[in-house]
Amino acid sequence: MAKKLKKIPADLVSYIQIETEAIRDANDKMMISSYCLHKLEVVNWYLELLEVGSKKYIVPQTRAHLELIRDQLMACHERIMQVKISSPNSRPILDISYPKGYEG
Repeated sequence: MAKKLKKIPADLVSYIQIETEAIRDANDKMMISSYCLHKLEVVNWYLELLEVGSKKYIVPQTRAHLELIRDQLMACHERIMQVKISSPNSRPILDISYPKGYEG
C-alpha cells in the first residue's frame, strides 16, 4: 500500500520570508537557512518521486506546484545569504534616536 506524503504548506515561503526579515544575528541566519534548505530537500525529493513514478509514495501536489515552491525556496535562500550581520562590537553602546528637530 502506498504511503501518502505530507502536503507542503501553502504558507511555507511566506514564513521563511518573514523570518528572513527578522534575522538579527548569525544564529538567526543559520536557523532559517537550515530550515529553508531542509524544505528545499523535501520538495526536491517529492519532485524526484514524481519523476520516477514511485508506487511506494503518493505525492499530494502537482509537479508544476512543487517546481514553483522549489524556485521560491531557492530565491528565499539567496535572500537569507545576502543578509549582512553587523558585529555586536561595531554597534555604539548607546544608540539614541532623537525626534526630528531636536537640537539638545
